[in-house]
Amino acid sequence: MIITPILLIISIYLIATSNSTNQQNIFKKENLSSMCFNEIYKIPLMSQRFFRIPLNRTLLIQERILSINLFITTDSQEILQFRNGINMVKRKIDLTNNYSSNSIHINIEARHLNRTFIRYSMQMISFNHTINYVNCSVPVLILPPDRLSTKFYLTSIPFIIIFVSIQMGILLDLEVLKEIVRRPIAVAIGFFCQYGLMPIIAFAITKIFHYPPLYGFGLFVVGCCPGGSASNQLTVIFDGDLNLSVLMSFASTLASFVIMPLWLYTLGTHAYLRHLKMHIPFRGLMKSLATIVVPLCIGMIIAYFLPKIKPFFKRIVKPVLILLMIYFFSFGTYVNFYLFKYIDLRMALTTPLLPWFGYLLGGAVAWMFGQDWIRIKTIGIETGIQNVGIAFMVLLNSLPEPENNQATVIAIIISYLSSQPFYAILLINFIRKRCCKKQLPDTQPTKTVNINLENSIDNNFECLTKCNEITTIPVSLMGNSREL
Repeated sequence: MIITPILLIISIYLIATSNSTNQQNIFKKENLSSMCFNEIYKIPLMSQRFFRIPLNRTLLIQERILSINLFITTDSQEILQFRNGINMVKRKIDLTNNYSSNSIHINIEARHLNRTFIRYSMQMISFNHTINYVNCSVPVLILPPDRLSTKFYLTSIPFIIIFVSIQMGILLDLEVLKEIVRRPIAVAIGFFCQYGLMPIIAFAITKIFHYPPLYGFGLFVVGCCPGGSASNQLTVIFDGDLNLSVLMSFASTLASFVIMPLWLYTLGTHAYLRHLKMHIPFRGLMKSLATIVVPLCIGMIIAYFLPKIKPFFKRIVKPVLILLMIYFFSFGTYVNFYLFKYIDLRMALTTPLLPWFGYLLGGAVAWMFGQDWIRIKTIGIETGIQNVGIAFMVLLNSLPEPENNQATVIAIIISYLSSQPFYAILLINFIRKRCCKKQLPDTQPTKTVNINLENSIDNNFECLTKCNEITTIPVSLMGNSREL
């Protein structure tokens, strides 16, 4: 009878002791886990940095840790690599030999624009030869190269877009806006092609050719963008309806405040962002679109109160466009050259299908609705030419790093290759005109004789008039009777 209470007391004591030991172990693990690097580590592409692993000296002394065996790996050697290309870094830190450093530094190199993880395990051996393990995972973001040229280029894009939008607003004739009421059919056809056909074409291309979700979303964003100012210039070059082109660009730009979020938050989220586990912040999207729409309205207000500045902007619009094209094609290529290695042959060949199909289908729809040839050309050009600057702004401001820079690869391809068919047409016309000029010398002598004959006739008339200022003389010349 006496043994039973004793056993009960002993069992209670053992349970309490074990719970206390477990709590101490848990507390110890929580303390040791505080030595993990708990922030996102960012490193520019094509650079080397020292990754710092913190060591809490106070905690190590309290826990009587004698040595640490450290094992470090990365999830992808293609994205992030250790020095000398080794797969795993092993370090042994002996804390008994007056080890005074508060951190461990590992040399890493960023090789690919993406995100990955650095994972390391610390095997801690205490004075009583007990071993504690601490496993840590650090997310790493590989960002664009940290160069002054890259920073300047990315900073200049919003200001250039604002300037072009203000210029477009100044050049927009208020009388042209009245054409919306007078002839809404052509504008309605262009609006349907711009915001009805182009997003569907972009979606179809990404699914037929199996684009990765990130690049597919980049093409879809380009397909949802309004028309750009380049379409107005091409309309002039190919003898289209400039007023209709400017009107369509203006209407589609204003409508982008509503239509772009509608597409991106419906089909864009379901088809792409859901797989990427991303979400576009509404405020960031509105900020990007406001960069286009607000300066456009400011330009219209400036033109209304200061109408005398419109001729000046008409004179500089073409030189400014040429300078901007040179800027983006030369300096933009230099800055974004590292992105070209992310473009495979499949994307390079299929991405330009978006604007090219836009030209054909936009013109076909205009023809089906009975438009004349000038408007067919205008609607086709306006449908296929997208405002790639808006796509850059939306992708850079809406997606997280580094995915935002990766997705702009599609916009770069579009900006380089969308107008190539028109350049080919201009080259063909230039060659044809040069060839036709070589056949003209056969008819040149006849033209010279006719000019000389006309000059001699005019001289005879002048001479007769001076000699006979008073007298009226009938003159018969070349079978025609004249009275002088």
